[in-house]
Amino acid sequence: MHRVIGFICALVLMAPGLGRAQTAEPEVILPGYLLVVGRATDRSKIGSYAAALPPIYASHRAYYLAIGGASRGVTWLEGPWSDRSVVIGKFPSRAEIDRFWWGEPYRTAIKKRDNAGVFSVVALEASIPTPFEGLGTGFMIVMTGPRDNSPAQLALSARAAAALHDSVVSSGGVIMTKNDKNNFTSLEGDSVFDRIAIVAWPTLAARDAYLISHAGRRAASIRQRLGVSVVGIINGIPKQ
Repeated sequence: MHRVIGFICALVLMAPGLGRAQTAEPEVILPGYLLVVGRATDRSKIGSYAAALPPIYASHRAYYLAIGGASRGVTWLEGPWSDRSVVIGKFPSRAEIDRFWWGEPYRTAIKKRDNAGVFSVVALEASIPTPFEGLGTGFMIVMTGPRDNSPAQLALSARAAAALHDSVVSSGGVIMTKNDKNNFTSLEGDSVFDRIAIVAWPTLAARDAYLISHAGRRAASIRQRLGVSVVGIINGIPKQ
């Protein structure tokens, strides 16, 4: 009898997962990014609107990764938007962006910028936890769209996305957003894009080195054969 009991105890100890509590892997919730590209026509209204945002962002545990304007921290490398400002906001999740955007506090605040400019706003889900942020981080936004829905243009769009990914990774950067087709939700403004990427490097020097690298220039040459390619760089701000 003692041998039987000992044999059963040994089986329990040897069996994977038996004899100890099972712990489920914690679910990883990826952040969401709110990307705003705009041109202000009424500085007074925009100032009032901007002043209303920090407490609303804070209530959603959100903060800015980067914010700036043309000749004020934003440089446009490709496309027609040479006069546009950029804001990249980070939220705890993609779902939290919807709660922010459609919530009553923001619906009230957004009225402050009525007829104060032209804005394109999209929400994106992260591909991984945010790799780099804070002062010194180099960001780049890449927005592309095919000329038409022909197989050749759609194939070129996919090729451009792959070239961007490979060239960024080889330079020590990371594409922070999902690199799929139609990987964003348009919240305001008309979108002519089918892919939008937010890219980050740990330093401004690493980003700038990428821009002049052979791989970076090759990726640019591929996407410029598409119907539209808009690319801008913006520097990270101190983490709030």
